[in-house]
Amino acid sequence: MKKVLMILLLIGVVSFGCQQEQVITQLEVGRGKLDAGLTLEAVGHLERAEQEEVNKIEPRALLILAYSNALSTGAARSHKVDARYQTERDRRVGELGEFEMKKILRILGERHRFQKDAMQVLVDKGAPAVPLILENLVKNRYRDVHGDFIQILEQIGTAGVDTILKVAGSSETPSAVKIQLIRVVGDIGDASATSGLETLQNSTADEGLKMEINTALYLLGNEASEQRIIEGLTDSNAVVRRAAAKSMLFLKEHPTAKMITALEDSDDTVRRDIAIALREYPDAGAVDGLVAILTNGSSLNTKQAAMDTLNHYVETGLADGLAARLIELLVDPKVVNHEDRIRIVQLLKKTAVLKQVREADQYDNLPHKLYVFYEETETNDMVRDELNELLNLLE
Repeated sequence: MKKVLMILLLIGVVSFGCQQEQVITQLEVGRGKLDAGLTLEAVGHLERAEQEEVNKIEPRALLILAYSNALSTGAARSHKVDARYQTERDRRVGELGEFEMKKILRILGERHRFQKDAMQVLVDKGAPAVPLILENLVKNRYRDVHGDFIQILEQIGTAGVDTILKVAGSSETPSAVKIQLIRVVGDIGDASATSGLETLQNSTADEGLKMEINTALYLLGNEASEQRIIEGLTDSNAVVRRAAAKSMLFLKEHPTAKMITALEDSDDTVRRDIAIALREYPDAGAVDGLVAILTNGSSLNTKQAAMDTLNHYVETGLADGLAARLIELLVDPKVVNHEDRIRIVQLLKKTAVLKQVREADQYDNLPHKLYVFYEETETNDMVRDELNELLNLLE
């Protein structure tokens, strides 16, 4: 009797184990193959998954991405299936529904190797994809890929402008998102959006948004907005000044004197965008303000923008003697932030600035000043490493 019970118990355990064993589905295999870049293999599994799965949203979303990736990478062409894949992709883009698009948006948020293919599917879908993208921007979903969402909207272009303007005018849309959307409309460049922008400008009390609209209108051909943009550089509202500073890149006539003054703006974003604009529209009078940014408590991005612009000025002959000024700044005891000193040395290592050090008047003896500072004054190891590299370059 005991043997019978033992046998029955073993049968029960084996039976339970079999019930617990999980079956790997075609969908799971296809998803894994797609993630691994094995696109052609993924297609086969996902085509079978589409037939097998009760809920077909995911297999259909993944399948259109697999077709797209096989085409964009050339894998489909090399295996002579490009015609079939293209036909299937085109058909499925036309049939793409709301839930499949939402799935693709979630996939975008996960950042896969086929990111660009997923973006292109939504671009090709066009206007129907716009409300879903805007919803994610407004609700701040998938923050890491908001830049991708903006790029998709810009590429969809005119077909999405009316919807974009409607969302930009909604009281439920955060101010920062409204600004992004107005910039998208300006970048799309469809003059038919002018009346919608003017209506929104007249109905909003947000001065920063009004200035963004001025820029968009200017980009659409309304040159009367130029003076309002220039005046915005000296507005008491920092948000207005930011919008105006960002717009300096687009103006035909650049208010150089006001731009140079704006390098001393109390707002870091304004200083950064002006430093960038002055690289595109250089003026030797900006050198003092750009040098000041290197040690004045600006953000890393703003300091980098100033460095890039100063290096460009040296390359184009607008900043003679800059190397001597930088060395004087480097050895100044008032520059207590070692990260500022690192950036100054990094700028001195740039080819054009390094040439100034080498070719400076022998009386100034710039390499010797650097050597003395390295040997007798600088104590921070990271700065010393940068200085050592600089001195080696000067040998």
